[in-house]
Amino acid sequence: MKKINQFFDNLFDIIPGYVFGLLAFIIGFSGDLIALLITPGYQMWRSSISMLGIQTGGIVWRIGLIISNIFAIPFVIFFGRKLKDDNVNEFVRRLAIGCGIFTSVSVVLTGTFTGTTILLNYLHGVFALFSFIGGALTCSIYTFLVLKNTKFSKSITYTGIIISGIVVSYLIPFFITSFCDLFRNICYPLGEAIYPIMPIYEWTMIFAILFWYLSNSIYLEKVKL
Repeated sequence: MKKINQFFDNLFDIIPGYVFGLLAFIIGFSGDLIALLITPGYQMWRSSISMLGIQTGGIVWRIGLIISNIFAIPFVIFFGRKLKDDNVNEFVRRLAIGCGIFTSVSVVLTGTFTGTTILLNYLHGVFALFSFIGGALTCSIYTFLVLKNTKFSKSITYTGIIISGIVVSYLIPFFITSFCDLFRNICYPLGEAIYPIMPIYEWTMIFAILFWYLSNSIYLEKVKL
């Protein structure tokens, strides 16, 4: 653990930690935008993001997803370090960093295991599930810590609350539609009725998370924490 901490100490001495958050946003957003532009047949309000991953722009989307979340790992570590405060519980702070790393690794694996075979579909689904749950926990815990830390402004706190609300609320229709698809004899009509909102809701969540990286990176650079 000491060697790992020393590695990031040296890394952040060379490259400011907020830069990794900016890179996560730029690469992730660029990958999404380019993939959409070169896949004219894909409609983001009708199909899930996973469907984009197996179409024309899929390779661009996957590369952007993987690289952006590799950069996200040092950012969540840097952000977690900056949250140290007398009002912040140390266990919760470490939990936030752990959730952030877990989420980033899950997203990298989601992009890696994308394809049309049964095995790839299964792995993609499992890691996507981990990503959604991890993202909700990460945004929520970091926002809670920002709220407890007196060095952070109300504006960045409110931004975190809104983004966390979007990510957490996405899980409600996600689990309902997944459950109803698995147990069709129980509630399939309900899942079918809810599903039309899922694609655009998923995209909203993805862009919200990207904005989370952007807003917090800019704030950390601006106030020189």
